[in-house]
Amino acid sequence: MAFIKLYVKKLRENPDDVFKQQVKLVNSFLASAKNFPLSKEEYLRMKGELRK
Repeated sequence: MAFIKLYVKKLRENPDDVFKQQVKLVNSFLASAKNFPLSKEEYLRMKGELRK
């Protein structure tokens, strides 16, 4: 509940343009994640965080 109150406060304090930019950024992150050429296992293995 505290997070929702904080988020609503930020919504009221910031102009719509700020949030439009944030939405574009988040959407681009999601699109990139969907098109990432490696699976999560391959990525973690490459980083050395996942062993066979």
